[in-house]
Amino acid sequence: MRGRVYLSAKADSPLRPNFVAVWLFPTARNVMVEHCKAVYPNEGCGILVGKRQGDDWLVMRAVPVPNRNEERSRDRFEISPRDYLRVEKEARNEGAEVVGIFHSHPDVPPFPSMTDAQFAWEGTLNIIVGVFNGQKVRIRAHIYDGKKFNELPVYVPLQATFNLGELDEAIDVLDLTGEVEPFVSIAVRERLSSLQPNQILLVKFNYEPALHSLPRSLSLTPHQILLTRWNEEGVWELLVRAGERATDETSS
Repeated sequence: MRGRVYLSAKADSPLRPNFVAVWLFPTARNVMVEHCKAVYPNEGCGILVGKRQGDDWLVMRAVPVPNRNEERSRDRFEISPRDYLRVEKEARNEGAEVVGIFHSHPDVPPFPSMTDAQFAWEGTLNIIVGVFNGQKVRIRAHIYDGKKFNELPVYVPLQATFNLGELDEAIDVLDLTGEVEPFVSIAVRERLSSLQPNQILLVKFNYEPALHSLPRSLSLTPHQILLTRWNEEGVWELLVRAGERATDETSS
């Protein structure tokens, strides 16, 4: 992902559920997932490079490293200090930092185990990739506070053209999960036509073909797509700024 990507938003905004989120860049997610699938049925592991932006975590790179626990690689992982220091140095040279680690759970849901808690670093991001039959994956992110793990929502930003932190106006939410095309596109256009110019609409849907048909439908309108993201719960979200109304609409 090139260029600047701003992904923070106000604490009371629907853009930031639970107030803190993990923004996982697409390339970082792909590298992490493919590594964990490649070493299946053993546990894969690696180091997460990124930045803190406000309260949010930006994961810009995932760096796979060898699992040094060869005796119990099926259900344990170990990262060598040498690998960690190497990646830490690379991150500093890039103007970033190590923000956490990732590892996989082969055929086990991606929730922290008692063993994970024993070796977790307080205040460090932990991403677990559940790999099932070597193919299907599920990702979860947690922060260890010294006593327990706290789960954070994970988002994959596909497009971001502005600073969400600059949003002051109210955001209208249109939840279309479970709906299909052409209803998704029709419902979005109708809702946008009822909004004032520059008002923001957050659209939620889980019908994947709408990821392509909806932007195409809006391309011929004055409305602007500001953000496209996907979360690990399987929901796509589009943030759209309403454009100027047509002359016949404003005069009626």
